[in-house]
Amino acid sequence: MGKITRNYLYNLAYQLLVILTPIITAPYLTRVLGADNLGIYGYISSSANVIITCSLLGIFAYGSRQTAYVRDNRRELTETFWEIAMARLVLGITGTFIYGAFAVLHQSYRSLFFLYYPFILAQFIDCTWVYVGMEDMRPAVTKNFVTRLANVAGIFLLVRKREDLWIYVLLLAATSLIATAAAYTQLRKYIGKPAGKWRRFFYHIKGSVSLFLPQAAAMFYLQVDKVMLQWLTGRSSQVSFYDYAEKMINIPLSLITVLSTVMMPRIANEFKNGNKEQISSLLGKAGRYTLFMAFPLMFGLAVISGQFIPWYLGEEYSPSAAVMVCLAPIVLFNALAGISGQQYFTATNQNGILLKAYGSAAILNVVINALLIPKYGCLGAAAATVASSLISMLIQYHYLNRQVGAGHILEGSGKYLGTSLVMALVVFGISRRMPARPLTTLIQAAVGILVYGLLMTACEDDTLRELTQRVIKKRKQDETDR
Repeated sequence: MGKITRNYLYNLAYQLLVILTPIITAPYLTRVLGADNLGIYGYISSSANVIITCSLLGIFAYGSRQTAYVRDNRRELTETFWEIAMARLVLGITGTFIYGAFAVLHQSYRSLFFLYYPFILAQFIDCTWVYVGMEDMRPAVTKNFVTRLANVAGIFLLVRKREDLWIYVLLLAATSLIATAAAYTQLRKYIGKPAGKWRRFFYHIKGSVSLFLPQAAAMFYLQVDKVMLQWLTGRSSQVSFYDYAEKMINIPLSLITVLSTVMMPRIANEFKNGNKEQISSLLGKAGRYTLFMAFPLMFGLAVISGQFIPWYLGEEYSPSAAVMVCLAPIVLFNALAGISGQQYFTATNQNGILLKAYGSAAILNVVINALLIPKYGCLGAAAATVASSLISMLIQYHYLNRQVGAGHILEGSGKYLGTSLVMALVVFGISRRMPARPLTTLIQAAVGILVYGLLMTACEDDTLRELTQRVIKKRKQDETDR
């Protein structure tokens, strides 16, 4: 089994756990903590992510890329790791002071901000960028599995009433820090002892800054919605309605975007070795798999939202259904942007193009938010997110098409669009008069998968055939091993 496939399966397994976690806990939390409390957490989390991104200056992606560049030389890899680790430490100390000042200014939520600090610290000392660059995701995934399960258990055991918001915040922060610390136990497999030479400290800071600007712009338009919702409406419930709709959209999206995480180091390594044809081939294959999954997920989420949200999150969260429909297109836009942005432009060190795309999206996002949120609340924020994601994707593919051509990446778009639309119409026609309950959602999902699978089979789709062959091969291999 190749490294890309193996790491994709490791990441996919973890993403399935990430998916199952909110599926299990969301109905419980929305009823126990309520929309206002979860809105407060959403605001704290978004604010923290803004500070983390601004403090770390894009050094995670930079570290992964540099690791991929030097991973074949242990001495150089060791030296690079400790230099980047020292840079992270300095940036983390700076970020801690910024976060502390921000927390002090928020008198109402001050204690909650301080309880959330272990999450901030976890991001500052994170070392999983090494495993990403080495294309060995097993250590990080294994540790995160354990802590994720502990987090779920803690929620059901400790969070019992609305006054337990502080327990929920501390629990999420503490388990994140534990997972980060545990990931260090496998480092000695790749990294030796520090030599005490930090001569390239500022070189790495400069390199990470070049990645920071596009990442900061991307983070800004992805996180600023919730911050502006709180500021412009003053209602935490609006933040919560938007936050949970976005989470529902991001759950299946993560199954697609995990491909970008495992593909970027391989493309970076091929870029260093000058293998342009191999890069084009990898992008084409990523495009086919992405479109195969993105189109049906986009339409499927929009169709089921009206009957899914009321039973799943409770009637209080009914506004999230409309937000979910509005946000559905970002499944396609963000999945495609993952190919161009994270897989190609980041790997090939073309940060100026990413800055143009994400910067334009961020400006557009703020403008639309300012215009729509005061009148439409969470729906206005959703519209701003979709418009921003679209403009970012279009700009990236304009430049991608100039360099390697986008035709082979987008090949089959019409087929996947048409079959997904037919699937959505069938699901809607069958279930439109069904009540909002779990059985309805199961029927909708089963019908959607069946119809899409039959249509893909009728079209003799290459992607479906490859996936089927991989499953059969893996099953035969397992039987042989036994």
